[in-house]
Amino acid sequence: MFTRSQESLPLTPRQHEVLMLLSCRQQWSVGEIAAALGVSSPAATKAVVRLESKGFVSRSENEMDRRRVDVRLTSAATGSMQFSASSGGDERSEERRGR
Repeated sequence: MFTRSQESLPLTPRQHEVLMLLSCRQQWSVGEIAAALGVSSPAATKAVVRLESKGFVSRSENEMDRRRVDVRLTSAATGSMQFSASSGGDERSEERRGR
């Protein structure tokens, strides 16, 4: 569970990248996230842990391989497009096209 202050914390670019990856598939392992982003497993874990503290992702031990940690978006993340809107990238690119 997360508090209102945690929920309103801005996302870092790395956290945003992780959320975008997770929105493409039901679950990812931390190792898969690291490989997709081209970062180390500890760097991916750090981003995932912070997203978990904000209530956007959940982590669980893989039933088949206990060494693997699976990461999924929470209903709070899927029900809210806050992580997409926080980047502002789409709005800025639309503004540039309109000029």
